[in-house]
Amino acid sequence: MKKTVVCLLLAAMMTLTLFSCSQPQEEVFDLDLGESTEVNFDGLDVKVLVSFFSGNSAVAGDNILGYPLGTGLAELAQNRISDTEKDLNCKVTLDYREWGSFSSYFTGSLAAGISPSDFAFITSFDIYSYAKAGYLAGISTQLGSVIDYRDSDKWGAPNLLECCCYKDDLYGVLPAAWPDLIYSSFGYPLVVNEDLISVVGANDPRELYEQGVWNWNTFNEELEKCTVVESGETLTYGLTAHSPYMSEMILGSNGVGLTRVNGKPSLECGFYNNPAFFAAAEEVQLIRFGDLSYTYYLEVEGDPVTVTDSFCTGKACYAFMPTKYIFGVYGDVSQKVDNYAVVRTPVGPDVAPDHAAGIYDGMTCSIVFPVLSDYLNEAAYVCNEIFNPLPGYETREDVIEYMRRNNFFDPRDCDAFLDILDHAMYNYFYSAGGDVRNIPATLARSNTPPAEILESNEGLMTNHFDNAVGDMLEAYSLLFPEQFE
Repeated sequence: MKKTVVCLLLAAMMTLTLFSCSQPQEEVFDLDLGESTEVNFDGLDVKVLVSFFSGNSAVAGDNILGYPLGTGLAELAQNRISDTEKDLNCKVTLDYREWGSFSSYFTGSLAAGISPSDFAFITSFDIYSYAKAGYLAGISTQLGSVIDYRDSDKWGAPNLLECCCYKDDLYGVLPAAWPDLIYSSFGYPLVVNEDLISVVGANDPRELYEQGVWNWNTFNEELEKCTVVESGETLTYGLTAHSPYMSEMILGSNGVGLTRVNGKPSLECGFYNNPAFFAAAEEVQLIRFGDLSYTYYLEVEGDPVTVTDSFCTGKACYAFMPTKYIFGVYGDVSQKVDNYAVVRTPVGPDVAPDHAAGIYDGMTCSIVFPVLSDYLNEAAYVCNEIFNPLPGYETREDVIEYMRRNNFFDPRDCDAFLDILDHAMYNYFYSAGGDVRNIPATLARSNTPPAEILESNEGLMTNHFDNAVGDMLEAYSLLFPEQFE
């Protein structure tokens, strides 16, 4: 065991704060340690809720902790569960729930004073609201003797844990040591159909990046080359995207982010008083409404799933999309496109040629601990054991090498992908509410002058920063102060 007996005993003795004085005292499991340094949970049944938001037709139970059934990784995950049960003398029960009914079951149970599980493996969209309601245990304050949230290789880098922050603590962690899971959770990389690029005679964007010319001007030229019109009918478009995704990525490609100023987290909205914003806004509206609008497949822009379908059927050479639709449990691109690339968004004039940025609205796979669990610290211990690196993937380098071999056609794509992930920014869409994305979304859906868009949303953005965004940045600055230096 990686944890000592003394550490575990201290963890097991921690007092759990309940919602009201009328709640029963926490039941602490009696560890049968004797003279041994081994941990024995004496057959304890640790219940794990599993529910992911897919956005497509995938069903709840078609995976083992995020890995599609029948795959080698699913087998490794199942073996890890079995080994943990044997090593700790416990039982791990996976309870799969459809996403549409998960939240009502989860919150309804907790509101009634009943724990729905000992920990949950879920999409992170509602972590903020769950933490605000007092439904989750704090990782640092309550589980810190078991879960080391500063271990980024195991539990996620600070920029990705931002979506799990609230007030003064972290309320979720990410399965970062396992292949694919956090790597299929963010957005919205630019994906390229390399076969279509070749057919229409356009340039490989990988080579343009290596030449230091992968910028907006070059991209605009490539979109025109990729758009094929015959007899008034567009056979192939340059670009397809859910328009807000496209807008956010182009803003990011010029160094602009909701909570970022000069690349650092900020308690003030990064869209205001920022010349780089106006340059990016002009590029967004050029593609969406200007001379390049004929290169943009507008018909499907409102639905990310339909966008993915259109890309997979060869309707466009380029697409911005969530990585979960590229590969992983819901990865249509990897299953349906014979030869694809993943590239950085071409850069604007206010950043370096090798600048990279990504956006995420949540992590598909995150881990939370319901505060009412009778076996909170035991569950954390079991979770800590389960999500140790899998055999053959003991280091981050092992995971990256696996990705190079299995997820990409070219190692340059893997480098680009990781660069985007390492610089991904949380957009607070599910924490603050959909209108927190009003500014980039309106840029891409209305030909309104950018200055007017900023002015009309200033009060709204101030409110968001005074509430949800501020609540989360408060904890982020407390837990990861180095990010703000």
